[in-house]
Amino acid sequence: MANKDLTVLAFDLGASSGRSIIGKLKNNNLELETLYRFENGGIRLFDSFYWNILNLYQEIKTSLSLFVKKYGKNLNAIGIDSWGVDFVLLDENDKIIGLTHHYRDARTKGIMEEMTKVVPKEEIFTQTGIQFMSLNTSTQLFSMVLNNSSQLSIVKSILMIPDYLNYLLSGVKSTEYSIATTTQLYNPLKKKWANGLIKKLGLQPEWFCKLIEPGTILGTLQDYITDEVGLDKNIKVIAPLCHDTGSAIAAIPVDIDKYKNEEWAYLSSGTWSLLGVELKKPIISEKALKYNFTNEGGIGGTIRFLKNITGMWLIEECKKIWDKENLNLSWEDLEVQTMDAQPFQFFINPDDKTFLNPSNMIKAIQQYCKNRYNKFPETIGEISRVIFESLALSYKCALNKIEDIIQKKIKILYIIGGGSQNSVLNQFTSNALNLTVNAGLIEATAIGNILVQALALNKIDNVSELRKIVRSSFPMEEYLPKETNKWEKVYNSYLGIIEP
Repeated sequence: MANKDLTVLAFDLGASSGRSIIGKLKNNNLELETLYRFENGGIRLFDSFYWNILNLYQEIKTSLSLFVKKYGKNLNAIGIDSWGVDFVLLDENDKIIGLTHHYRDARTKGIMEEMTKVVPKEEIFTQTGIQFMSLNTSTQLFSMVLNNSSQLSIVKSILMIPDYLNYLLSGVKSTEYSIATTTQLYNPLKKKWANGLIKKLGLQPEWFCKLIEPGTILGTLQDYITDEVGLDKNIKVIAPLCHDTGSAIAAIPVDIDKYKNEEWAYLSSGTWSLLGVELKKPIISEKALKYNFTNEGGIGGTIRFLKNITGMWLIEECKKIWDKENLNLSWEDLEVQTMDAQPFQFFINPDDKTFLNPSNMIKAIQQYCKNRYNKFPETIGEISRVIFESLALSYKCALNKIEDIIQKKIKILYIIGGGSQNSVLNQFTSNALNLTVNAGLIEATAIGNILVQALALNKIDNVSELRKIVRSSFPMEEYLPKETNKWEKVYNSYLGIIEP
């Protein structure tokens, strides 16, 4: 029997932080160890917002050095995943052009409306199946076209964030399927770049790199990196599902013998909330366009049919302010104060543009409520309760639309990611949706990243085995719905806010 043990490193790069996580697979059981955590985030420079992409590269090398110091050279492979939509421009010498913009940069304000004058919404959606958001890669690039950016005159390649880091590590330029689908420039029906749309937007198809499948072994770490960090020269660089949500959904521990493909839904709960179902084929229909759903790439050629909803960003931004006020507020304290606050006093639309990137999230929420209710939440508990109740109700709205589109009833919801630690939001979600919720897998993205590397190295046979390993390795907490009548009553009034 072949040895199926392995040790790999997953680099999970989020919008506010990054981490390197060691995955050890032994006897079909996965063990995780967080090796290193580091800060990430946007940097304001004058009136623009950027990423420090080279710092991420440096932190990856720091992680590799730390691994060597702790465990020596016994490492099979590494894989990188990150958030979607953002990209790096390269010139003819493969040198980076300019600073790397953050998706929350103001350059896309009003651009989506201009873009859809050039190419109608229906045509863009028909070609890509991707929901319309001002932060999309397509919108960011079109803003550069519209503003006659001099950078576009010297572009030779466009790489998404994890693709660029993979290039620095392996020397191979390519774009992985799941991250490509986030661009709104990929055709999921033809399974290639949407070249017709790309040309109409004033971009060049040759800028976009060769597409590869998740689980592709790109090569080995470049010699100058292994020499610098002290690793052997045969460390594989593997492209997992390079979009973090793609990796996370790959790790959903669903029992396929119990639930069929369209009977379970997932909620990847982090800075963003991504709620959806796993499908075999994309749904590109009038109703999907009307409801602004998206078709992103998943494990084994599947489609993650989902809705992007502003998530823990709201409470994270509030907590930053409370932390600056030296309130010593833990997440557990926050949950207690939330439950002490009176329910159903205020509601907000989490996706209102007011909350995209305000200078002060607390004041933004209070002003929104004052405009609507002529009063506003004041205490920590009141503000957090507004956020969590509104998020739960927005999830209900999105799930109802999914069921309307696929014409099937969802039987269970899996909540994964960092937000799955929030027991208050988990319970509110179960209540609002009137569904059993299984929550856990805080490091779902890293788990998916690691196990797709295992697939690539033939240590796992298929996706079913992958998810079985997740079920046996990591427990999930079950939440059962409560007070569903009360939640159903407030839902109709909430719809007046989210769908005026």
